[in-house]
Amino acid sequence: MKLQLTTLVLALVCTGSTAALGQDVHQLQQQVKALRNHLESIQDRQTALELRNLELERANARLEGRLSEVKTSPTDALETRINALVADSSLMDGTTVESIANPIRVGGESRVRAGWTDGRGFGGTGDDDGAFVDARFNLAFDFQFDDHISTHFELIANGLFDNGSTDHNTGNLDEVDLYQAWILLDGMFGRKELGARLGRQEIVLGNEFQFGNNDFFGGETFDAAMFWWNDDNFRLFFVWTKLATTNSFNPSNHPYNTAGTAFDDDEAFIVYFTLKTIENHELEIYYSYWNGHLGTTTSTLGNPLGAGFRMYAHLIGARMGGLFPNVAAGLDYNVEVAYETGNLSGTSIDVDGISGEATIGITFSEDNLPRLYAMFLYAEGFDGNDSGYVPLFPERHSQIDWNDHTARVARWGLTDIIPMINVLAVQAGFTFRPRSDWIVGMAGIYAWHDENVTTVGGNSADNIGFEVDLFAEHKINDQATVGMGLGLFFPDDGAPLGNGAIGGAFVDNDDDVAVLFYLQSRVVF
Repeated sequence: MKLQLTTLVLALVCTGSTAALGQDVHQLQQQVKALRNHLESIQDRQTALELRNLELERANARLEGRLSEVKTSPTDALETRINALVADSSLMDGTTVESIANPIRVGGESRVRAGWTDGRGFGGTGDDDGAFVDARFNLAFDFQFDDHISTHFELIANGLFDNGSTDHNTGNLDEVDLYQAWILLDGMFGRKELGARLGRQEIVLGNEFQFGNNDFFGGETFDAAMFWWNDDNFRLFFVWTKLATTNSFNPSNHPYNTAGTAFDDDEAFIVYFTLKTIENHELEIYYSYWNGHLGTTTSTLGNPLGAGFRMYAHLIGARMGGLFPNVAAGLDYNVEVAYETGNLSGTSIDVDGISGEATIGITFSEDNLPRLYAMFLYAEGFDGNDSGYVPLFPERHSQIDWNDHTARVARWGLTDIIPMINVLAVQAGFTFRPRSDWIVGMAGIYAWHDENVTTVGGNSADNIGFEVDLFAEHKINDQATVGMGLGLFFPDDGAPLGNGAIGGAFVDNDDDVAVLFYLQSRVVF
């Protein structure tokens, strides 16, 4: 560096010696000093760079040492083994899943309910006092082939713990059955409004007063073909369902063979229309024909349609429901009326009955959704000449709908004692969400018979009894909930045994109080 400085000074002196002689010696000294400072600054920066390079070399050496340790660790050996397994195609053949469907979805439900009952036999010999545990497990697979075609397969095990039965409907969890299996055709013939669902399926229409899926219990499915037209103005369903079949696959009694009892089946035809053009309201009109050749079809309530007779009946109904959003935090309502007419073959009894249901509720605040509601139920009873209303597939209960606080929980009581035939009933209730993840509620119901009944003691009675229900449910997350319910039923003389089934007895006893309590955990995925 000193040699460079000397050379630079000599060069300046040689190239401008004449001028330098004329310059002031002091100015020359200042210029030389400035040059010296500049060269020293360059030297300092060069030294700093050399030190930085030395630090980088040391850091690089440390990284190389750690890399060497990783290469010799058990993790490296495990990674090498995994790569070898992946490379071995013979070991991977059994895990390959191939399907032309995309996507494939897996879903279902796991539900366990523990309960305790007391006094439901009202002092008779049929008391079912004690604890029980029941469960429902569903596993479903959906295969989407394109925007218009998909299939659904769903298995179910439903029943009581350790019942030991042979049929899931009577309580054996070891029995796994086909719950649903259908093909969905959407946007048929190039029309997005037109669709169809073919196969075993749930049929849920309207407010489920006539056609529900019984989802609080074991579920309700039908072997059916459903077609629809659904646009911005209205929705129209046509449903054909086979309810019971006589030896259809026996060669001697093939469906196309008109001999013997061929076509002697139970089936139903349903047309269901919904008008959607009234803002915040729905108007529905429906018609159904029940071709009950066998007379063995069992409804949701456990009653054979037609009481075991061959029933040919028409059902005509209408429903209006909706919301007035500007009344408090919302005034909701639902009114539905249906009329049945037809005959029971081989008897002098006509199928003739009216049924109706009405609900009105008001929500006072959007904060915690406190809602007060009232309900009314009427189902005409048997009078000796007319059958009265024969229930089809109503939804007695439903799971809590966290997206709709107006959805009912137990339609006519948690205890399932109040019937939906030959009945007049009124209910008042209150629901509330103290927090966003809790729903609590209570209801009081009083019921009596439309037509007087004869009790087991030979007396005539019309009063059924009074029920008080309490319930709560906690939402853990979008999939899981835990809940409880308590039902207290105070019977009168006309309280039905056997949950009010057709032909059941009536207790003639108003001493006992029936109690039902349950705890439930449920995961839907």
